[in-house]
Formats: sequence, structure tokens, C-alpha cells
Amino acid sequence: MRTMKKIFIASFFLLIKFSSAQDIHFSQFYANPLQTNPAKTGFITNDFRFTGSYRNQWGSITTPYVTSIASTDFSFVSGKKKKNISGAGIMLFNDRAGDGQLNTTQINLCGSVNKAIGKFGNKFIGIGFIGTYSLTSVNFDNLRWDEQFDGGTFTENFDLHSDDYFDLSTGIEYNYLADKSNNFTMGFACYHLFKPRLTFNNEPDSRIFRKYVFNAGANLGMGNKLAFYPKMMLSQQGKFREIVFGFLERYSLNYNYLNDYGIYLGAFMRWNDAFVFMTKMDLNRFSMGISYDFNFSRLAEVSHAKGGPEISVIYTGNISGFHKKKIYCPRF
Repeated sequence: MRTMKKIFIASFFLLIKFSSAQDIHFSQFYANPLQTNPAKTGFITNDFRFTGSYRNQWGSITTPYVTSIASTDFSFVSGKKKKNISGAGIMLFNDRAGDGQLNTTQINLCGSVNKAIGKFGNKFIGIGFIGTYSLTSVNFDNLRWDEQFDGGTFTENFDLHSDDYFDLSTGIEYNYLADKSNNFTMGFACYHLFKPRLTFNNEPDSRIFRKYVFNAGANLGMGNKLAFYPKMMLSQQGKFREIVFGFLERYSLNYNYLNDYGIYLGAFMRWNDAFVFMTKMDLNRFSMGISYDFNFSRLAEVSHAKGGPEISVIYTGNISGFHKKKIYCPRF
């Protein structure tokens, strides 16, 4: 186990060293498992999970960019020995950006299968899919440029104020649940498999680039009360690359095999962009996290280092008469 921990930590910091970045929607990416990798759908100890996040940023510069997401997923045991874990869920997403009120709303249907492998059935290979319907709109009436006026009259006409598309994404993930205090995860996902068209001007070549996402994390027990949670996510879309990495340190407020009550402190970094400080609390099946971004990129000259706050909630539970004993899965 000590060797596995050393290998993971060394790999974690090597990935950090050779990566570059851009902004992402959520700093607490681990609190939105279905968005991080569709193979995470339903990979929980309990029968269902609800997650929600809200982010408000750049309010010190312009009209705030507001992003919110909510998801519900369900877990089922499957296979002859009832050791495999299947999942199904739905995820709703909304983002509104800037003075033009560029608004994106998505409905995502998610599914996954995680197959138990190995002698003890505590290693899992999972695959998941997300089917997406996305609607994007913009309010051009709020946007003005000098080139749009002729003799004091607004002359610009836009073909479309909204556009929509259907999409498909997929992901694979490996999980090793060594014991109730130590586990490791690593996954890869590809979003926008069909490179759907998104345009407000009937441009046939206006396509969304595929997005490739690598995620890794671990829960490393450090005695009866402490645990260390390193996490990172690297994504590439077109010529843009982004990475966020960091850790949470958890102090257990009680001690049993689930450690249901605990408090976290942590720090993350979005490479070349922002420091993120956060805290989180587990209250039995309910978790709540709060973070704030301090921007240090060139935009800090106008943002005065004020990125924005983010709040996340997670609740897991069981359905009466439905729950079957499953292997202990990690908390996110």
C-alpha cells in the first residue's frame, strides 16, 4: 500500500509539472462527478445521489457570469455475483455570460456500467455515456459597436438569436478500492463526439471542438482521524488546455467505518489563472462545500484578484426495500 501511495503522488505532481491551463466552469469539479466523467454515474455505496453547484464570477468587472448545475443518479448492483455497479441519471446545466446574456441550457441523460475485476472484486473498470440536448441563445439588443451604426441608425441584422444541438459523450474510468481508507481513481472522457454545429449566423463549419478530459484522485488514510485527498483534472479542447489540481485534508469528527462526519480544508490552483481556497463539511449523508477563486492572471489588473464564489452540495440516500449491500465506494 505504501508503494501504491508513493507511485500515485509522484505521478500526480509529474502531471502538474507538464501541463498548462485555461478557465473551467467549476473549481470544485469533484463535486460534479457526472460532469467530470460519465463513468462515475451511479458509482456510489447508496442507492441515489443528488448534486448541485452554483458559481458566480467576474462580478467585479462586468455583468456576472453565473453557472449552475444539478444532477440525480441512481445505483444498481448487477452481474451474476452482484458485484458490478450500474448507474443511470439526469444532469441539468445552465450558464449565463456577460452583457449579451449568452445563455446555455443543457439536459443530459447519463448511464454507466462498472465491472468488478480482480480476485477480491475491489477493482472496477467502468464505461459511461451522456446524451445531451443543448440550447444556446444570445440577446444582441444589449450589444453595440461603432461599426453597426450608419448615420446614427442601428443597421446590423443577425440571422439567429438561438441555436440548439444533440450530442453524445463517453468516458472510461478505473477505480481501485484498496480498503475503506484508501482508494485510487483515474479516468478519461471525450465530450462532443459528433462535433455538433453551434452558430448564430448559419455557418455550416461552426463546430464545437471535441473536449478530452483526464481526471485522477485518491483518498489516502492518515490514521484514525485524518485523510488526504489529492485531485486533478486536465482538459484539452481545440488548441486550448486547462488544468486544475490541489488537495483537501479531512478531519473526522467521529470514528466508524464510514466516518460520516468530517470537515475539510483545501487549496487548488488553476494553472496560470487562479488560486482556489475551499472548505467542506460532511454531515452524515449530506455534504456542502464553499470555495473562492483569487485570480492572478493578466485579468487581475481589472478584476483586482476577485474571481468568484462557488457553492456545492451532495446528498446520498437509500430507497426502502430497494437497497442491496454493495462494496464501499469513495465519497467525492
